[in-house]
Amino acid sequence: MPKPTHLAALGVATEVPATPGTPAAPTMWVPWKTCTPKDIVTNNEDKGVRGAPVEVFGIVQGQKGSTLDLGGDLLADSFGHVLAGILGDVVVTGAAAPFAHAFSVLCTGDTQGVSKTWTIVDPNLGAWQYPGIRLNEITIKWNADGLVEWSAKGDGWTFVTLASPPAPTQGNLRPFANWTVTTKLAGVQIGVLDGELSIKRKVDVIRAANGTQNPVSVWGGDISVEGKLTTIMEDSTQRAVYQASTVQSLDVALSQGAGAAANGLALHCSQIYYPEASPSPSKDYWELPLSFKAVASAADAGASGGYSPIKATLTNALPAGTYK
Repeated sequence: MPKPTHLAALGVATEVPATPGTPAAPTMWVPWKTCTPKDIVTNNEDKGVRGAPVEVFGIVQGQKGSTLDLGGDLLADSFGHVLAGILGDVVVTGAAAPFAHAFSVLCTGDTQGVSKTWTIVDPNLGAWQYPGIRLNEITIKWNADGLVEWSAKGDGWTFVTLASPPAPTQGNLRPFANWTVTTKLAGVQIGVLDGELSIKRKVDVIRAANGTQNPVSVWGGDISVEGKLTTIMEDSTQRAVYQASTVQSLDVALSQGAGAAANGLALHCSQIYYPEASPSPSKDYWELPLSFKAVASAADAGASGGYSPIKATLTNALPAGTYK
């Protein structure tokens, strides 16, 4: 008999920094729309000739691993685990709720994103833990309709089963309506028909002959930020910015609630430029599609100093230590 997917819950937890890849039981639950694991098992074929006209005489199992594709509506609590999992530097301010969690590129120590265990709990099939996950890409999308959405991809160790998973407890925060999003270029608000911002990181799954089928390390390299904005072309300001190769700031903000219940996300890139910006007459009004890339800046760096192409600040009622 088939098993329903809608009963499955997705959990996440921060691993002990000294032992990435050691599974951690879920501490937060994440409403999901995409939750696609891929189990990686390497099989080595035995092709040694044995006096018979056949190609394969057996298999010897090699190394293992996993990848995850995740996504859903953006919530101002669980999305912090996604940001920490790719950027690594987390600074928390506030004496009481709401707290501000600022995420930037970690520029000291191992410079890695925070290693996470993602757990899929299904009441019919059991619980699968994917430890040692480091994210290689996250994308935030918004437009005029619907809800703000996120997606992420990551690499990690092979899955293990969790015999006695905790009961899923979902939070009570609401997702963000797209119409509430404000986008500013050089501090000036613009009309955006649809937008997306991606944080990408080169991730190497390092394998060695060391007595284990799991990777030696899932290692994050350089980080970049890029995206697209389809704007209403009300004047030629941004076209002139492109023509002059001018660097300017980008701010994307979403917020809701008040007082201790206030929650939101602010994405700030001090420096972006346009690789492409050409007017489009495809509608009954002019559009200006913009592609952008961020330039790393000391102004967007966190406590570790150095440079970062973005500072993402999440506001919620969760205290320091929640994401790292």
